Amino acid sequence: MSYYPREVIDDIRSGNDIVDVIGQYVKLKRSGSSYVGLCPFHNEKTPSFHVHQDGQYFHCFGCGVGGDVFGFMMQYGNYSYPDAVKVLADRINYVLPEAEMTADIKKKRELKQNLYEIHKIAARFYYEQLQSSNGKIAVDYLDSRQVKLGARRKFGLGYSPIAKGALYEELKSKGFAEDTILKSGLVYKKDNGTYYDKFFNRLMFPIIDVYGNIIGFGGRILGDGQPKYLNSPETEIFNKSRNLYNLNNAKAAKIREFILVEGYMDAIAIYQAGFHNVVASLGTAFNENHAKVLKSYAESVILLFDSDEAGVKAVLRAIPVLENAGLKIKVLQVHDAKDPDEFIKKFGALEFGELLKKAKNHIIFQAEQMQKKYNLDSLDDKIAFSKDIAKLLSNVESSIETDAYLKEVSRMTDIDLPAIQNEIEKLNNGVAAVRMASSHSKINKNGVDDARSGLISIIVSNKVYYELLSKYIEPEEFVDDFYVKTVKYIYSLYSNDKPVTKESVISFFETVEEQSRITKLFVRQVGYIDDEIEKAMNDLLRKVKEAYYDKMISDDYSNPKLPELMEMKRNVSKLYISLSDG
Repeated sequence: MSYYPREVIDDIRSGNDIVDVIGQYVKLKRSGSSYVGLCPFHNEKTPSFHVHQDGQYFHCFGCGVGGDVFGFMMQYGNYSYPDAVKVLADRINYVLPEAEMTADIKKKRELKQNLYEIHKIAARFYYEQLQSSNGKIAVDYLDSRQVKLGARRKFGLGYSPIAKGALYEELKSKGFAEDTILKSGLVYKKDNGTYYDKFFNRLMFPIIDVYGNIIGFGGRILGDGQPKYLNSPETEIFNKSRNLYNLNNAKAAKIREFILVEGYMDAIAIYQAGFHNVVASLGTAFNENHAKVLKSYAESVILLFDSDEAGVKAVLRAIPVLENAGLKIKVLQVHDAKDPDEFIKKFGALEFGELLKKAKNHIIFQAEQMQKKYNLDSLDDKIAFSKDIAKLLSNVESSIETDAYLKEVSRMTDIDLPAIQNEIEKLNNGVAAVRMASSHSKINKNGVDDARSGLISIIVSNKVYYELLSKYIEPEEFVDDFYVKTVKYIYSLYSNDKPVTKESVISFFETVEEQSRITKLFVRQVGYIDDEIEKAMNDLLRKVKEAYYDKMISDDYSNPKLPELMEMKRNVSKLYISLSDG
């Protein structure tokens, strides 16, 4: 949470009307009860960006971003939450009090500030080395890879010299303590007490977060040696599983479709060719944290990995991770080149642009990879392939999409459409029926999410509803960490006689991702007339509680309390609360 008291945050927010603030950056026009304009966070021709003066929040129906006035400044200006507070305080000449920090928090904050400064100095040091005679080997390599001077400057490329303690000496000369230098991960200490740089004789790639801070480095060996690529270790400011290379530039491109590649050089080559919406993983397998980060800034992803066996396997691993994050997925393979970098060098930027248009739907890509495992001239293989395809397509929620995929697979393989359809129907009547009944199925998950959102909206709308519902449902029963956190805060506001409004709830969150999510919740809430609210309340309550018990049951089938939990779930169906009880 913020270092500033809630009262201070409220004062600053109330002094910065969201329409006035956003109106400085976006041309807004009044439309009904809100103001609309072209979204500054993605490219659009028809306004879908709405600013609500009554609730002091914004929401874009095109890209999904939303939040309060602090959230806007974080997103628009790439500020951290504390920095957004300071900017808006300065705007109204509000004098901030000394930040409330415990000794531990203060120590941690000072360490982070020092690490940011160390990395900035290191980047400058590596860049200067690249320009010196020491860096000729790196310059020659960049020339051979056709990396232009503009791209070198844009990405802050540098060179770590052969002298193995050069950076350490540079940092010591700047007055940093040895302990702090070691915590940067850029230097290590041998048993004999000698300090060595982690990187030497490597082309250096600064890793920059979305706020413009250098948080780590990647280094490519020049000459003989292993590993070929080396990354900074995890530190207080760097987590390679939560960061993506070039995300700072891709985010600024304001294109809601990202190109995901494997390495630094691919990302630089694609950026240099004019496609700025490109990101790369940082030498680690693509994971759900990466996907969550992407989801904050994109709606769809083009997977563009090497076309070798390892690249295909990486794509197949990434697809379900991206699907679970709610992203649309396309897959692109380069031909007549081993990777995107080589393709662009051989055929140019225009041809690469045409190639992007040929990206395949991920279902079709997976079907093609499945097909390679079978000899479709063999009846047995054809049957086995049909069953595998049916399993793949049985997970597609839209019947329209399923039909389209069926036709394409049938065309690809010359397998009769009814044969695959029959297999899908079998699955839907068997295995798929179990899947559909599970609380973990995608369809049901979305329904439960809607129920949780709807129930929270009802609780926020009226204290009477809170007083009634809080007797029957605890925050923990909302299961999802985000919803649990939200409900706990709402309950605490009510119990302490604090105002509970959309504005007060949105302002509780201090990240762009969370603010966008809570804003979307309020935007999509359904208004109920008096005689509908009781039924809606009960329907939503039962659905949320049933999902809670489903999770408790499925998490541990050996739980001795399993019969009790199953009985409690059965009793939920009998639950009915009346507004007259309130």
